[in-house]
Amino acid sequence: MTMSQKPAHVPHDRLIDVNIFDLPGAEENAHLAWMALRGPHKLLWTPHHGGHWIATSGDLIEMIYRTSEMFSNREVGIPPKKYLIDMLPIQRDGAEHNAFRALIDPALRPAAVQRYGVQARELAIRIIEDLLPRGRCEFVADFSLVMPLSIFLSIVDLPVDDREELHALTRASSRSPTAEQRQAAFRQIIDYLERWIAKRRAEPGDDLLSTIIHSQIDGRPLTHAEVLGVSVMLLFAGLDTVASMMAFVMHYLADHPEHRRWIIDNPRQISFAVEELMRRHGVANNVRTVVRDVELDGVLLRAGDLIVAPNCLHGLDEQQFPHAEEVDFSRRPAANGIFGWGPHRCAGANLARMEMRILLEEWLKRIPDFEVDPAKPAVQQTGTVNGVLQLPLRWAA
Repeated sequence: MTMSQKPAHVPHDRLIDVNIFDLPGAEENAHLAWMALRGPHKLLWTPHHGGHWIATSGDLIEMIYRTSEMFSNREVGIPPKKYLIDMLPIQRDGAEHNAFRALIDPALRPAAVQRYGVQARELAIRIIEDLLPRGRCEFVADFSLVMPLSIFLSIVDLPVDDREELHALTRASSRSPTAEQRQAAFRQIIDYLERWIAKRRAEPGDDLLSTIIHSQIDGRPLTHAEVLGVSVMLLFAGLDTVASMMAFVMHYLADHPEHRRWIIDNPRQISFAVEELMRRHGVANNVRTVVRDVELDGVLLRAGDLIVAPNCLHGLDEQQFPHAEEVDFSRRPAANGIFGWGPHRCAGANLARMEMRILLEEWLKRIPDFEVDPAKPAVQQTGTVNGVLQLPLRWAA
């Protein structure tokens, strides 16, 4: 692990010895592990992974997201240059970001997502009905690594049989404790995509990967590095975040039968339930780079400093959401930052919401009562994406 000396501009009272990939208590509860960082200051600095700031208050996190001219997206990992290529469009700002974003937005608009919804629902029903008579499952392996990942792979027309291997690599790249392990996994992802990009150049289809390969920006074809950058970004977005969110939500519902009953009794308000459950269980902990020297929360940030802005801490901020740790389906959290803010707001928000809604509708229709298996504890993890490594559930068959 790369440790850094505290820079002169970092006050001693902002120094905290934490590794975001291994926060204390994260195995039991990743979100409480992030919340434990809160104290009298909104900005903290850790020497781990080359040294970086951590924003801990909702107002500061939202401001960082919205102020892209001051807090750039050019770094998206910890430590700097974590990724071996630039992930596009998220590592670009302004007009350049917009140009790359335009390549993927059409495939993720509501009308397009509706088409994927038919396939997603059929698959969800098939999985749940297969699990039902067993009386138990390991939810991560049996559902959250199957339904959303299968839908994503169909959008880019990659083999569904590669699902588990690809998810393991994206998870290792986002959450492994050392930079060497994360980069090794990232290199394997690149090697995998290189093979498929070569095939689609020779034999294009009507899938999103083919569209990217054969598109143009500013009147020119994309370079190979640009095609690879967009493809890698899509893989990370499609293979990890929704699966993680599903597992967090199901863990919560397993422990809260009253919330399960509310969803069952109020089917027309399930969209509000989805928003509130996602608000409570944020997964993305995004990185921004300070563009120029600025004072924030009473400290000086230097150009080039990195800040981790965990959107889960926005959703769990009492100033933003009273009784933030509680799930309250009467909330109307239209301003929650689960998908971010500003130009870099998550392009896959429509797809994620649709898949979450289908999970709740179809699971609770068939398995309304379930619990975490007391013999096999759930395991969670922090990182640049919070995740659930295992979630054993059981019910009366």
